Amino acid sequence: MIRHAARMLALVYCVCSQPAYSSLEMQEVVPPLSFTLFCTQYPEDCQERRDRRITDFRSRRQRWRELNQINLSVNSVIAAESLLASRNDYDWQIFPSDGNCGDYAVTKRHLLLRSGWPSSSLLLGEVAIRATGEHHLVLLVREGRALFVLDNLSGVIIQFNESLDKYVFLRTESDLNPQLWTRGPARS
Repeated sequence: MIRHAARMLALVYCVCSQPAYSSLEMQEVVPPLSFTLFCTQYPEDCQERRDRRITDFRSRRQRWRELNQINLSVNSVIAAESLLASRNDYDWQIFPSDGNCGDYAVTKRHLLLRSGWPSSSLLLGEVAIRATGEHHLVLLVREGRALFVLDNLSGVIIQFNESLDKYVFLRTESDLNPQLWTRGPARS
């Protein structure tokens, strides 16, 4: 119990002592507290995974179809939970019956990891919605040289460059190590 309390105290110190963002430099930052709590509950989803897809048998069209199918199915299966009714905004879960943006993003990432996508291609991204200033979580998917945004607020997958009109990227998961986060947008 004391060890757990000491870890939580150290985590709070790290979160409070370092700003989440201040520039678009690629500097490591502390991940969101929600991510840290998620990794304690789902450690296998926070490990580095290599590409297990058999690329000879899966065309780009098949991978695009898979992305769209997972995006649409997760968006339709999880009922959107209002922030006022939210159980805990910081408690991300895989496959909840109702949830927030974090639940949608980690569920999509989980399904893609199970399908053989590498962790380096599936990056969680914390954004601020330009219209409201609200913090929001999306999933960034790297496919070849392209970077796409999967969002529970839209059934359509958009290219990263198109998302810049809608979002300000605050911090994203590193493609080098799923447990590290960087300031600003993902490298594209």
